[in-house]
Amino acid sequence: MKIAKHLQTIVSGFIIGSSMLLPGISGGTTAIMLGIYDRLIGAVNGIFKKTVENLIFLGEVCLGGAAGALLLAKWLLVLSEKFYYPMHILFAALIAVSIPLLIKKSEITMNNLYCIIFAAIGAGIAIGVMLLPSSSPSEANGMEEAVKLLISGALISIALILPGISTSHILLTLGIYENVLTAATKPDILYLLYLGAGVIVGIFLFTKILESAMKRFPTQVYMLIAGFVIASLYTIFPS
Repeated sequence: MKIAKHLQTIVSGFIIGSSMLLPGISGGTTAIMLGIYDRLIGAVNGIFKKTVENLIFLGEVCLGGAAGALLLAKWLLVLSEKFYYPMHILFAALIAVSIPLLIKKSEITMNNLYCIIFAAIGAGIAIGVMLLPSSSPSEANGMEEAVKLLISGALISIALILPGISTSHILLTLGIYENVLTAATKPDILYLLYLGAGVIVGIFLFTKILESAMKRFPTQVYMLIAGFVIASLYTIFPS
């Protein structure tokens, strides 16, 4: 039974990893659907309580996730290169569909319309993210490039923690979606290590904060996310 449980965790990670590269599909939402979201959050927050047990669980999820992402990356890269405009239009459409769902989840009413301010803040964050310069896999050397990728990884971690935000959506907003697919298909280990390190640091930095914010201020958080998504569509939709 223990072996079956470990295999189930790895398979769940594989599904989450595969979904992360599809714009409009949230890794956090996928984890909820698979029934392991609470366990993931608990494992991160309780890493120093049941260290071995939680590290094994997180390791299994990461192993499956890496396998899923690497296997899917090649096909998505081919499609993105051969059908750039149709694929980006599809990505933009998939992400646009999530906006009404986010607003619905926020449960905003006439009594708390002030929360639109949070949507404006989210849009401002998205615009700030768009202005960040991106690095290609071949440029992943030197302190400046490493810092850029670490920051990008930390931003990506937010999409893994919060249900409703697509990881690949963040990659598209940062302008590194194709770069990540390229790095995964080569594979470019250095590029992926920098990005992965940022993701891990971000998860441990933001998990408790975001979990608490989602419980205490769900309307504000979801409006923040909605504003981010709306503003970032500008860079995702091909010009």
